[in-house]
Amino acid sequence: MGRKNRDLSYLKPFCFYCDKTFKNEVYLHQHQKAKHFMCQRCLKKFSSCDSLKNHVESAHHEVLTKIPNATDDRSDIKNKIFGMQGVPRIEIEKRIRKGAEEYWMKILSAQYQQRRKENKQRIKQNKIAMKQENIQEIRQENEQEEINQYEYNPEAKPIIFDLDFDQLPKQ
Repeated sequence: MGRKNRDLSYLKPFCFYCDKTFKNEVYLHQHQKAKHFMCQRCLKKFSSCDSLKNHVESAHHEVLTKIPNATDDRSDIKNKIFGMQGVPRIEIEKRIRKGAEEYWMKILSAQYQQRRKENKQRIKQNKIAMKQENIQEIRQENEQEEINQYEYNPEAKPIIFDLDFDQLPKQ
């Protein structure tokens, strides 16, 4: 048996804005530029939130209030995040803890399922053994009843034959 592949995606770089996981930080930077740091009006891409904010204010004379395509609780423009830099340590630790809990629950669940399966097999084998023992006990009881049927029982009432030989037909 080989080593099982473990899901360690919770240790990989992730996008703070949408919680997507990436192979490395290069892909994360590309994702942030394409999804979160892109002007919604002219589709220009920027490397940071600040440069997007400055562009929107100067080119379109608007105020950027939230990061595009981000979840509601993480769309604040005040977060200075580039790749994994600037992501609050609490969020990283929360993600690692959650991933580790899911991993161990999966392992423990698999062990629990295996134990449950083994118990079911053991119960089935015990039932089969009990049936075989019951069949043997029933056979022994039947044999004993047959033996007892033909044994002399002193407490039994004797059979009395009251025959009058004179009344029998003569041959």
